Amino acid sequence: MLYVTDLKERISSFDVFKKLLQLEKKVFNRVIFALPPSSESWTESLSSTEFQFETKPIKNFSYQEIMSIAEEEHVSLIVVDLDKTSYHTTLRELALKSRKPVFVMGQKHSDKGLFDHVIFATDWSPASERVMNHILTFRELIDELDIIHVISEKLTVKDMRELKERLVYTRKICLDEGINAESHIYAGKVAEEIVTASADYRGTMIAVGSEGEKPLLKRIFKGDTINTVIKNAAVPVLIVPVPVPVSRD
Repeated sequence: MLYVTDLKERISSFDVFKKLLQLEKKVFNRVIFALPPSSESWTESLSSTEFQFETKPIKNFSYQEIMSIAEEEHVSLIVVDLDKTSYHTTLRELALKSRKPVFVMGQKHSDKGLFDHVIFATDWSPASERVMNHILTFRELIDELDIIHVISEKLTVKDMRELKERLVYTRKICLDEGINAESHIYAGKVAEEIVTASADYRGTMIAVGSEGEKPLLKRIFKGDTINTVIKNAAVPVLIVPVPVPVSRD
């Protein structure tokens, strides 16, 4: 796992990081910390930890610099704890271009665990299905799961019936895996409704899928939806991409 933080104006970066230790062994077995050159207090805090780690200096916190470290170290997850306003462009590029899952940490402090209450926004596209697979992998960490679908266009009676059936089926998969899940339909602007749902149900994180720079999730994640969710969500956002097919040319 690559953990990127500028250490500036964070509520408590090391405390935020410790919440991710739930994922140890499931997602990572070592951590690469990308830190500013002057980060002695962090390295001192890390000296007493039991997991394998190393630190790397990072100056510009650009998409290119972050991805260079991620590729060099072969990490499976990128965690970014940066100010959303100062690093807007970096976060947007990570959300739309990264072929590795990206976890953008929230700006609101919470005593709860990251996976206590997951808000899963889906339209059953390949990207959404990959998010679902991640959720099932983390099932023993999740206390509650709210499955959200946002209607952004007028549906026929038949469409609405099929939509409800899909939600029931998705919820049943989660229940069968021991996850306490509920499903909900929202209507309106997709990004706004996802953020609203995270507030309505007091979620501790939002999970969405991304198809990179292609049209995002053919139905609900159009345009810059994911970037808008990241910008406005108070809680962390996990973005899971669809892998790029390997060329055989």
